Amino acid sequence: MWTARPFNSDNPNPFGNNSVIKPQEQLGTKSFKCPSCASNIIYQPEVKGMMCRNCGNIYDPSTFEKMGSLGYCKERDYTGDNDISEDDKKRHEIICDSCGATMIADEYMMSTMCPFCGSPTLITGRMTREFKPDYIIPFKIDKKTAENNMYQWLKSRKMTPRGFKTKSRLTKMTPLYVPFWILDCAVNSDLYGVGKRHKNDGTEYHSIFATAKYYVKGVPFDASLKIANKLMEAIEPFDYSEMVKFDNKYLQGFYADKYDQRPTELMDRFLKRMDRISLDTSSTIAAKYDEYDPDPSKTFSWMSELTIKYCLLPVWFMTVESGGSTYQFAVNGQTGEASGQVPTTEAVDKLDALVRFTNSKWRKIPLIGAFIAPAILFVITFSGTSDRFLYAVFLTLCVIELLLIVINIALSVIRSVGERTSRKIHETVDVVNDFDKAPGMDSYLDTTRGTKLTIDEYNFHFELDRAEDKARGDDGTIYDL
Repeated sequence: MWTARPFNSDNPNPFGNNSVIKPQEQLGTKSFKCPSCASNIIYQPEVKGMMCRNCGNIYDPSTFEKMGSLGYCKERDYTGDNDISEDDKKRHEIICDSCGATMIADEYMMSTMCPFCGSPTLITGRMTREFKPDYIIPFKIDKKTAENNMYQWLKSRKMTPRGFKTKSRLTKMTPLYVPFWILDCAVNSDLYGVGKRHKNDGTEYHSIFATAKYYVKGVPFDASLKIANKLMEAIEPFDYSEMVKFDNKYLQGFYADKYDQRPTELMDRFLKRMDRISLDTSSTIAAKYDEYDPDPSKTFSWMSELTIKYCLLPVWFMTVESGGSTYQFAVNGQTGEASGQVPTTEAVDKLDALVRFTNSKWRKIPLIGAFIAPAILFVITFSGTSDRFLYAVFLTLCVIELLLIVINIALSVIRSVGERTSRKIHETVDVVNDFDKAPGMDSYLDTTRGTKLTIDEYNFHFELDRAEDKARGDDGTIYDL
């Protein structure tokens, strides 16, 4: 049938060779290969280049010249002990049967409790693959100093549960080498904000667009999924002048964790932290204005010239359970910096629950009762009866009405005072008891290389102090906002 019909390009034969495919409909697929390892590479917007997720090299999209690398020494998988070094044969792996955490220890070290979840169900086995990072910073702080630093830090926390700050908890601190990726790169950022200049008769408003390029060196990112990222950032920085090539002797008497994430899997974390570091340039922009409000939601950064090192950094680590939640604490094993996240006392939770009740629908019950009781009293008063029972009911309702009035007044006072008190508590306690802030640009800025900052103003307008919602444009014309 199809071969008997004249060919029509609008209705091509779907079964024969007469079907027509327009040139723009012909799609081709081409996978680009890494010049180094021949693996597939993809375009990565965060670095504006083609990145290989196997070896970590980054190439220019147009020329395929190498722009940087997230390369690192991979741990090789082994099938038997014959391929493992003599040093690794003397070590064993301690695996938590509860959370799956894996620690590496020498032949003389055993653990009775997992430092990550506190579970005692640990399994000890032989090493199955080589463990050899690039660099290591040896422990410098002993356990006694770490316990004292953590105790002093805990004492500075506010409104914690009774007994939470006891020294007995600190005996659980474990010396642990935590795996880190140490990143060096150039950062390019687009920054937005609003600058204000106060004049005699009003305020100038300027929309600000700034571009910054700077270099950071030695920004650490922990590669363990079992440890809170904010906790590791809170005990920074480390002194890299004491970093040495990895040597097995530094692991004797200490535990070591294995990395769970490769650098190519951490691009989002890299960029988010670079955005935070870039916002530190706001102080330079703010110097040009009386007031400056940055807009973090519009900040965008990308990285170039990336290099990375795989390093073990020393941390005294501890996990504490309280009120059904788990809290992690750490002390920098080199500098002694302590941090963590502590719970607030139950009294704060009870106050919050009381404030929530005063704003809930149940709060309307005594309010409704306060209106119903007078209505019943009115009916009894004008019923014309002198029955003693009704008289008793009348007196009872009078007492209930007074109680309802007192309850409603009390709830109103509790709601007003409780909301203010709860807000003040959380403004101070939540900040103090949370993880300390990570170091900013000053700790990682590479001062040996240049920093470039360009600031452009646009969308200027002027608001008069004496006018109601009036403004003056670039040409001086006053207009309604």
